[in-house]
Amino acid sequence: MAAPADTKPRPKRTRRPRAEREAEILDAARSVFAERGYGAAAVAEIAARAGVVEGTVYSYFESKRALLIAVMKGFYEKLIRDTESGLRAVRGTENQLRFVIRRHLDTFTSDLGLCRVIIREARPDVALYDEAILELNRRYTGLALRVLEEGVASGSLRPDLVPSVIRDLLYGGIEHAVWRFVFSDGELDAGLLADQLADALLGGIVTEPARQSDATLVRLEQAITRLEDNLSSDGASTEPHSTRRDESRSPKVSGRRRSKREEAR
Repeated sequence: MAAPADTKPRPKRTRRPRAEREAEILDAARSVFAERGYGAAAVAEIAARAGVVEGTVYSYFESKRALLIAVMKGFYEKLIRDTESGLRAVRGTENQLRFVIRRHLDTFTSDLGLCRVIIREARPDVALYDEAILELNRRYTGLALRVLEEGVASGSLRPDLVPSVIRDLLYGGIEHAVWRFVFSDGELDAGLLADQLADALLGGIVTEPARQSDATLVRLEQAITRLEDNLSSDGASTEPHSTRRDESRSPKVSGRRRSKREEAR
């Protein structure tokens, strides 16, 4: 006798939302790129970490290069948002530049793997850098450029500065300072290095702080002098009244003085 057919409805398999699957693939790609570098990264490993077959990755991204471009876009977009948000909470050109320097250095400690990919692999490949990073990096460094331009316009920074040159000096100096850290296993003290770089940079571009301090001291001295003059004037105006009161109290002495002068004549 044949077994009765199973009439229970089978549960339907639901597809993951495309955006959700894409985000999982990008997260996996970011991890693999950061750990192995772009050249050594394999799409098969990225697929395995995302929990999909390799063909699924190619249905979302046409190549490993396209994956890298998408990863870099996500990396820079977050960096730009965080930096913009931080700058809105900071007042003053000097403080804003210190924030930019510290935020950039923090990126090397929090996303060292991707920073290595940018410096070691993407930058030497001009075509890859131009396609994946150039415009994003221009937007990101443009935040510091805007702070510098506003500082010159407000008088906080020297009027003869070329903001684009100082922008390049800022980021070039940071990259040179962290070069050994990027390509070794050393530790980076982002706070200490940020203070050192900021002090060196700001010492040459802020508007003569010594002269501003001197001007403040001069104004204080002038105010003290005016106050002393006012006190002296008040004291002089009360002295004749005191003398007249003394003279009115001793008329005999005054009379004797007149008689002696007369005798002397």
